[in-house]
Amino acid sequence: MEEKNFMYKLAAFIVDRRKAFMLLFVIAAIYCGVMISHVTVENDVTKYLPVDTETRQGVDLMDAEFQTNGSAKILLTNITYERALAVAKGLEKIDGVDTVKFYDPDDTDYSDKTLDDYYKDSAALITIMFEDSKEAAISQKAIAEVRDYVKDYDSYVYTTVDLDESAELQSDVKVVLGMAVIVILAVLIFTSSTYAEVPIFMLTFAMASVLNKGTNYIFGTVSYISNAVDIILQLALAIDYAIIMFHRYMEERDNGLDPRDAMVVALSKAIVEISSSSLTTMAGMVALVFMKFQIGRDLGLVLCKAILFSMITVFLFMPGLIMTFRDMIDKTRHKSFVPQINYWGKFIYGTRYILPLLFIVTLVFAFRFSQNCPYIFDKNTARGPKMTDYIAAKERIDQTFETGTNVAIVLPKGDYATEAEIIANLKSRDYVDDILALANVDVGDEKEYVLTDDLNPREFAEVAKVDVGLAKLLYTAYAQDKEIYGAFIDGIDEYRVAVIDVIDFIYDKKEAGAFNLSAKQSQDITDIHDQIQNARKQLESENYSRIVFTLTGPAEGQEVYEKIRDIRSMAQSYYKQRVYVVGDATSNDDLSGSFSHDNLLISILTAFFVGMILLFTFQSISLPLILLITIQGSIWINFSFPYLQNAPLYFLAYLIVSSIQMGATIDYAIVITNRYVHLRKEVSDRQQAIVQSLNESFATILTSGTILTACGFLIANITSNAVIANLGLVLGRGTLTSIVLVMTVLPQLLFLADPILDKTSFSVKTPEISVGGAGSVLQKTAGTVVLNGMVNGYFSGYMIGEFKGTMNGDIDLTLRRGEAEDKTTPENISPDNGGASADIDADLETDNKE
Repeated sequence: MEEKNFMYKLAAFIVDRRKAFMLLFVIAAIYCGVMISHVTVENDVTKYLPVDTETRQGVDLMDAEFQTNGSAKILLTNITYERALAVAKGLEKIDGVDTVKFYDPDDTDYSDKTLDDYYKDSAALITIMFEDSKEAAISQKAIAEVRDYVKDYDSYVYTTVDLDESAELQSDVKVVLGMAVIVILAVLIFTSSTYAEVPIFMLTFAMASVLNKGTNYIFGTVSYISNAVDIILQLALAIDYAIIMFHRYMEERDNGLDPRDAMVVALSKAIVEISSSSLTTMAGMVALVFMKFQIGRDLGLVLCKAILFSMITVFLFMPGLIMTFRDMIDKTRHKSFVPQINYWGKFIYGTRYILPLLFIVTLVFAFRFSQNCPYIFDKNTARGPKMTDYIAAKERIDQTFETGTNVAIVLPKGDYATEAEIIANLKSRDYVDDILALANVDVGDEKEYVLTDDLNPREFAEVAKVDVGLAKLLYTAYAQDKEIYGAFIDGIDEYRVAVIDVIDFIYDKKEAGAFNLSAKQSQDITDIHDQIQNARKQLESENYSRIVFTLTGPAEGQEVYEKIRDIRSMAQSYYKQRVYVVGDATSNDDLSGSFSHDNLLISILTAFFVGMILLFTFQSISLPLILLITIQGSIWINFSFPYLQNAPLYFLAYLIVSSIQMGATIDYAIVITNRYVHLRKEVSDRQQAIVQSLNESFATILTSGTILTACGFLIANITSNAVIANLGLVLGRGTLTSIVLVMTVLPQLLFLADPILDKTSFSVKTPEISVGGAGSVLQKTAGTVVLNGMVNGYFSGYMIGEFKGTMNGDIDLTLRRGEAEDKTTPENISPDNGGASADIDADLETDNKE
């Protein structure tokens, strides 16, 4: 019996047990479908900053040590000042609202403010602080009531309390996915040979996407970016695998094999072909994993997993679908709608000396322009065709007032006097506003003291509105309790204690029953203590204190970064221990710092990984260079547009799309190059090789390229999340640019470089297989081999050399006629399973394609 190779046996095993595999996939899909809801989505990009950055360390520290209460800014337009003041007072009565800030001339809290800070141009800006964190139920209920309270006014509510970017994004993605499916169906029908292949493709993809989505649970948490775009990018990047598999099956059916045998042979060939094709795509994804900014690792791992599940689904699940629909496949066959584009190939050949020159000139300018691409690092600054209500509110507020950006200084606890000095320093800076700290909370009717000031008994009596004698008794009890006996030596009248410490002491003793206070006094102490404790949760922990303030102006740029560094240097000068300055501005500064590193790393790693794969695929030095120049050129052109349009681009869009564009669209170039390299060996006319290469590659590039381009532009124009919109825009534009260059400049570069292709090629040393008697196999191997002896078995691949014997199968050979008679005549070819059997005995001299 003839020996069958491993791939054939593996394919036969899968096809013959297809029902079992399909059952396993259905069970896995049900499980993964349930697990999708258990995947945690992270909306805060600072969580993905490198662990050695100040922002990441500071954010982690604040999460562990402090509670950050929710806040909101409300803009009321077309309103009088008096009406706005009434609204502000009404908002104070909502349960869960702690403080409401709006200009009131009767309130001494606003003695350092002017009316223009809160009301101008018939617009009022009201700031709300909630009693608890933004995640707390009481805050969620409060913001709902706030929105309901101002709904009858021309209002804009800017808050993160009820902001759910992930939910909003998922809603947009559903629309994008729905429209993408329509585009994909249209493309697949247009390029199909049988209508039954379309549902097979869609079912295959649906299975792969559910498996990938559900298994995101293994990562624990995924970023909102990965969660939003993984299913769309998986569809666009991996649809090729299903197309390759189905086209292989149709080819084998056309060769006369029955459905089962055709599926086995097709699968045995497709496993190697699809695995090879996926390497370049995965190379770009793997490069993302090495980014310092860990969101690259997050997206890279999710997309690598998506590609793996797409391949596994095509290898193990799709054969069962094809066999299930086999009768429908035959019944719904139709003529291909894809036109022949010989005219395009002739145009490319005719301009072979013009377009490459223009390409080189364009490349020089594109490189320069792309290096000057304006990047932004604050996601709230990014803009797309649509805006969320959150960003729309911010933008409208900024038109009349200024939202600014919040910054926190985290200090070692214990020195209120030093904190007061830092606050005084901050107040002296005209770009600092709204400082919140324990050492900045006013006490007393005249607001002449703050909560952390050290007061003597007389001063405390004035603030607390109690008898001086009672104040002295309280101070005496405090000194005895704390064993500070020096207070009695110097005299209790001169003994000074921080207001906050006295309040804590009185409250503790009251609760312990040591002090006998009136009901009113007891309630007053309790209320004051509760307010202090609420402030402490936000501003003081067991080990640290926190000063929070607003930095006016933009949240990014060298000017604001210099201000942050100056503030950090000032605060650090007071302490030997580490001081942290944390906020959107510091996050943007850290992101801009890691960007230059990640940018260079991604470019080098992607080009290296893809280049090495191409090097061993083509066994040529020149071909990988031509392909990399073409695709890298498309990347430079793509990122020239933001510079030329003066449209700042969110930095993450560059890092992600540049790797995807290199890793994915290089496949288009590989398709053209493969066709050209093979055709140039079969035809003597290089013009015919160009025309035929483009014609044969058009359907493949049209299918994959159109889908990826459409998905990118749909994302850009439908989603209201500006970060994702930026990513979609450059992805769609980059893919389209790659398609244009691959279908124009690449064939011309191959033609012009043709004389050096052979000179720059190399071959990997392969084993020689010696064969004994007929059918006696002494060694089995895979890849390129040298034959020496009698051969009897199966072969699938490319042949070159001198052969004498009988071939049984589908013949597609180049014969060179000489003195010997060519016996591949119709009478010598007999059908066998749709193939052909021929005796060939020829000396090789002249080319002739039979």
